[in-house]
Amino acid sequence: MKNQPLYKKIYQDLKKQIFTGELVEDAQLPTELELSEMYEVSRITSKRALVELETEGLIYRVRGKGSFVKKREFVPTTNQNDTVLFIMPFAQNEGFGNYAEGILESFKDTDFRLQMQPHEWLNSGNDYTLKQDYAGIIYYPINTQVSLDFLYKCQVQGIPVVILDKSIEKIEYDSVVADNHSGGKISAEYFIEQDIEDIFFISANRLADVSSVRDRYLGYLSTMYKHQQEPLHLVNDGGKELEDFFGDILEKVKAKQTAKNSVGLVVENDVIAIRLMTYLKQHNLKVPEDVGIIGFDNIQAASLMDPPLTTIAQNFYKMGKVAGDLLVKQINFPTKDFSEHILPVKLIERESGKIR
Repeated sequence: MKNQPLYKKIYQDLKKQIFTGELVEDAQLPTELELSEMYEVSRITSKRALVELETEGLIYRVRGKGSFVKKREFVPTTNQNDTVLFIMPFAQNEGFGNYAEGILESFKDTDFRLQMQPHEWLNSGNDYTLKQDYAGIIYYPINTQVSLDFLYKCQVQGIPVVILDKSIEKIEYDSVVADNHSGGKISAEYFIEQDIEDIFFISANRLADVSSVRDRYLGYLSTMYKHQQEPLHLVNDGGKELEDFFGDILEKVKAKQTAKNSVGLVVENDVIAIRLMTYLKQHNLKVPEDVGIIGFDNIQAASLMDPPLTTIAQNFYKMGKVAGDLLVKQINFPTKDFSEHILPVKLIERESGKIR
């Protein structure tokens, strides 16, 4: 984390070593001087890290000898066992409020309460004590690599988990996803019905990283092949800045767009679609006259754009409710019978997609 105090880095590293067993019970920690040399900080900074660990009950200090790992005795309180953790990509995001409302609805006849944390929260070593602190987790993945590491830790610790919005192959947990494949089909079909020949699928993320985007692309492909139209995929697989990627899209669109031929863009999500729409308009392309745009998710900003954004809507509230129901069932009746739960989507027709 960018503005993290220096002592926090030492504290988190040592805490991680304690919880992973790298530093076992009664093992001696490096001294204040050794830590200050290792991390190139003052002794005051290294001392503060050790004080934090001692305050938390993770180490004990012996005068004249140093600091040692304290024996940990986990005695979870009722409140801790009643808490469900919802891990989401960002601290603030409008759609996640709807997810949370659905989750809380599933808890109304239970004693469970919900705690929400962004992914960054896990960087502080909190993922090594989840079993002691939480009854279960609802997890919204960022990308496949990060998710695999985290979910494997959860499996090893035996923590009930439900995955939200994406499915992760080979991970044995229930998942709740929107019917992204149908969303991709509907989007391409919408442009084809308007006699648009050149329809691009735009993804700022590699398809291997995000299962929801991959499913949308596969749905788009199925419609394009069904109507014998050439699929056109533009993906930012080179890690370019978004503005540079948008420049590439602009060139491709201009090459296809003529006075008699408009272009359709099926964009991986509303956030990218909105930013792309703004960029294209700044470069003298008219939306939807020259280029039509469809996004995914139906975030609030989609309806406020000029023109308003056509999008594929997910029912965030329903997804949260189903995820909460599944987690409560997992906690109360542990099972190894897991499955993917797919919820329907629908087209929200607005001006950005109406080319003709």
